[in-house]
Amino acid sequence: MEDFFAERGIEPVDRRGLARVVGPRKLMAAVDNLTRHEMLGTAEVADFSCLGMALKNLPGDPVAAAGDLLWVSLIAEEGIIPLTAKLIHIKRGGLYGLRIDTPSAAGQHFLLRLYDRISAQTQAAPPIDAA
Repeated sequence: MEDFFAERGIEPVDRRGLARVVGPRKLMAAVDNLTRHEMLGTAEVADFSCLGMALKNLPGDPVAAAGDLLWVSLIAEEGIIPLTAKLIHIKRGGLYGLRIDTPSAAGQHFLLRLYDRISAQTQAAPPIDAA
C-alpha cells in the first residue's frame, strides 16, 4: 500500500505574515482587558499586519501585563470590528504589542480589505522629508 501521509515531494510552504504598514489616516482601537476586567481606553494603532498590531497613546494608568487577553474594537473607515488579542509585550514608551486571534471568515475579509486600503494609501503617499 502507498502511504498517502508521507511527505515525499512536498516542498516546505513559505508562511510569512504581511508587511506592517501605517496609513496616513489614524486607525483607532477601543481596548478592554478581559483578564483583569478593566477598560483600558482608546488607543492609536501604531502598526498593523493582520496577524498583530501595536497600540500607542493608551490613556490613563492601564492595568495590563504580558499574556493578558484583550478585547480590541478596531475602528476604521470600513467599520468597526471586534477582535480578541493577546498582549505580547509592553515597551517603556507606552507601545503595546498584540497578537490578534483568528477572527471569523467575515472578520478575516474585513482585515484584508483594511490592510489593502492602508497599504495602497501608504504607497501613494509622498515620502516624508526628514530635513
